[in-house]
Amino acid sequence: MSFQTVRSPFAVSDYTPLSEHQEQTPDSFYDGKPVLYYHATGAKAWIPKAQRGKLPFFPADHSTEPTPPESSALNGQVEATVEQKVDLFVNSRNLSIFCPSAECGACIPYQQISIHAIKTLRAGDQTAYPSVYLQLELAEGGEGDDDFDTLELTLIPQPRSPPSDGAPAAGDGTAAAGATKPEATLLFEAISECSNLNPDPVQDGDGEDADEDGAQIIFEGDHEPIEGFSGVFAGSRDGGLPPAMPGSGGWITAENVHEYFDEDGNWIGGEGPEEEGVSGELGEGAGTVHAREEGEEEVVNGDGKAAAEARVALLVFFFLWLVLPYDNVVRLAFRWNAKRLKAALVSRPSERWVYSRPKHPVDLGQDVVVILKTGYGTRERVPAWLDALSAGNEFKDIFVIADSEGDITFTDKDNTRGLHVHDAVAHSLRFHLGAYGEHPRVTRYSQLAEAIYKGDEATALHLCRGFGWELDAMKFISGLEMVYQVYPHKKWYLLVDDDTYIIQPSLKPLLGHLNPERPHYLGNAVGDFKARFAHGGSAVILSQAAIRTLIMNQRALKPIYVDSLDETWGDRLLAKALLKHGIYLDETYSHLFNGEPPLLTKIRADRLCSPLVSFHKLPSPAAMREVGDYFRNVSKPVLWGDLWEIYGKTPPWEQAGAAASHNWDHVGDPDESTLEISNVKTAEDCEKHFKRRSRSSLAWSWDAQTKLCLVSHWMIVGKEETGQVSGINLRRAKQLGAKCIHH
Repeated sequence: MSFQTVRSPFAVSDYTPLSEHQEQTPDSFYDGKPVLYYHATGAKAWIPKAQRGKLPFFPADHSTEPTPPESSALNGQVEATVEQKVDLFVNSRNLSIFCPSAECGACIPYQQISIHAIKTLRAGDQTAYPSVYLQLELAEGGEGDDDFDTLELTLIPQPRSPPSDGAPAAGDGTAAAGATKPEATLLFEAISECSNLNPDPVQDGDGEDADEDGAQIIFEGDHEPIEGFSGVFAGSRDGGLPPAMPGSGGWITAENVHEYFDEDGNWIGGEGPEEEGVSGELGEGAGTVHAREEGEEEVVNGDGKAAAEARVALLVFFFLWLVLPYDNVVRLAFRWNAKRLKAALVSRPSERWVYSRPKHPVDLGQDVVVILKTGYGTRERVPAWLDALSAGNEFKDIFVIADSEGDITFTDKDNTRGLHVHDAVAHSLRFHLGAYGEHPRVTRYSQLAEAIYKGDEATALHLCRGFGWELDAMKFISGLEMVYQVYPHKKWYLLVDDDTYIIQPSLKPLLGHLNPERPHYLGNAVGDFKARFAHGGSAVILSQAAIRTLIMNQRALKPIYVDSLDETWGDRLLAKALLKHGIYLDETYSHLFNGEPPLLTKIRADRLCSPLVSFHKLPSPAAMREVGDYFRNVSKPVLWGDLWEIYGKTPPWEQAGAAASHNWDHVGDPDESTLEISNVKTAEDCEKHFKRRSRSSLAWSWDAQTKLCLVSHWMIVGKEETGQVSGINLRRAKQLGAKCIHH
């Protein structure tokens, strides 16, 4: 287990009391609640002022100095130390500390406590105040001690008030046994006992059988090993020891070589008593020299050599695959090309799973949390996003993140509700980037925060337009960390922008098709092979297993937070963070996600019959509400090809005598794959160019003013464009549409 930040206070009911644990049989307490060895409330926690920001309940701006009477033992050094009041839960899994005033805490694995000791704080009048000193290792260590990011934490539990009835203090598993001991001693003993229950994992070369180079002793011989004991073998049937192995009684030297080999170099075995039971006779054919068969040399130098080189290359490949990091360019390049080869050789499977019984049933209200990402400059979109939710909306838990704190009020099914907006940038700075206050991106955030605090709306909006996108990159990781701390048991985590619309009836069968206990990372794939990531505007989905792996490894997250200070795109940063854990974007379902508004959605041949999960680029509240009106009463999965009917139009391939559309555009914005032909005189000439490529194209358009002819691999529902003539590949679209499976 790794270091974990928590936002909810611990409760005694979360643990099994030590006395109850000791009364149970092993079968009844394995895999149960952690055992509580010590509990105290209102304890004082001290750290050096220079180390603020390294623990979540000691933020970088915390300034509370130690309080009497223990502060008198600091001998004038009070200003160099800071204090928090905390609750302590020493349990069999970790040391759990929660600070009510900071509304956060931490679960510290015992493996990260390198030193713990009783420390007596002695005031000038020689008054002694027992405390427990801890040295924590908060980062991966290198070869030297200086490579550890260490922190010194002093815990001072306060004396307990004796219970009126003489019973032991509630919640303390050791109070009854050691009522006369100081609280610091009870705390120290509890930490010691729990540390023994959680030993450091054995690293390579640390075992007793390892030599100084990390190599282990290899035991040879045809003897049956005893399971669970390295290097221990069963004795003989008569109860004696296993027979000795040749040479095991000592070295074979020039003085005793005759005991093992004859004059011709043949093995004869030892002659001494310690070699009894070892036969010196070799089997038939031993010592025979076989001549090279005719033609064998040619094989070795010909095809055999090629085969040997192929085997070596294969072994080298597998070796590199095992040792290279997940985000190594060699691994990524191979994976990229393998995926492309598979896509070229294997046709896309049927989308029949959309309407089949879900393997992993999902309740969007209970099992999914939506992380809605906004900013101070676009916060007016959030009420519109909430208004656009369908009449059958199932989303219940919506966690809003931004670059400033605030509250939003909206109406949900005739009920007025409020949503708190969480400052994800401030979370990054408070808990992970406290030492980077002078970074340009942090300075800009401070300027924005100051303008908002002063109520200078014009300046705040001007700053958002200038660098809001920079702060957006700092919201991804911190936003996911914040929501995981509040909703750690959700099956699915849906990250969306404030201009992204989600079609819930299409989302639900997708999630029900996948196991949340496997690390799934889903979205609209963009980027090259070195940084393939899910486009944030099209929506990003993480399973419980994926986000747990990402957030629980705080050591791996630390450099990712630092990278967020310079990263351009937060969605790419998220992909890089997941790559370090071997979690790749699953492109099997990328064709379900969409980065365009409905009328400009590019419908390609491989997705006409696939469910459509998302729309993007709905920048105004009016645009979002308009989409909500069209999709408000949708109750079944929406296919890409359904867009015509939803917008009140008959698909062109289903119209009798359909022809080219005047003052309309079915192509939309071109990209690098669009064929552009200049100086085409008429629309008919453009259509001829299109028909020559009809096997791979779906739409064409011609501009009467520029004489530009466009031929695309997709088609869009389109919109009115004066002076343009456009058409659709009716025959191909009809063939593709005939394969669609409808509910």
